[in-house]
Amino acid sequence: MLNSRYRVVFYSFGAFTLFLLVSGFFMKHENVLAFFSKYESAKNQSSENNNIKQAKPLPEEIAPQEGFMAPDFTFPDMNGKSVSLSQFRGKVVFLNIWATWCGPCRIEMPDMEKLYRKFKKEDLVILAVSIDRHGEPVVKPFVKELELTFPILLSPDGRIQRIYMVNALPSSFIIDKSGRILTRVVGARNWFGAQTIETFEYLIRKT
Repeated sequence: MLNSRYRVVFYSFGAFTLFLLVSGFFMKHENVLAFFSKYESAKNQSSENNNIKQAKPLPEEIAPQEGFMAPDFTFPDMNGKSVSLSQFRGKVVFLNIWATWCGPCRIEMPDMEKLYRKFKKEDLVILAVSIDRHGEPVVKPFVKELELTFPILLSPDGRIQRIYMVNALPSSFIIDKSGRILTRVVGARNWFGAQTIETFEYLIRKT
């Protein structure tokens, strides 16, 4: 009788411990999973929609949306080399639209640099597109001052703003390996927080 009682207590304790471990895991990752919930929903719906299924871009008059293909573009980098979004298909792309005169842009850039250095050898690409009208002459000193090493592209005519219908800076787009927009973020963010790092690790591992 005593052995049976201990057995019940033992199994009950074991079940409770397992519950705590599983609950802890999901509590730790629930924000990451929630971050992708709308994307996964849009992706699943896309399989039932021929326009999305064929990976067609949105009409120009419609702003880029989560779950749809990110519009392609080509802009010169700081060395004058043409860089296109489409050449990074198969990698996670962090597209950031910014300007040197934008205070919030300056605030988030150091965290973006930390993020870039952490993941630069993995499948994460950061493309920061400047809309400064004077281009490289004003961008170069800014980049040097903040010691930025991630790719900087130049769109002095503001074309990137029109392509992505951006009216506030900074504006960021997280694009998955298939070229679809995962999420759009307006305003400065802590891009090197624990949750953000975990999110990008999840994306990089995800096929």
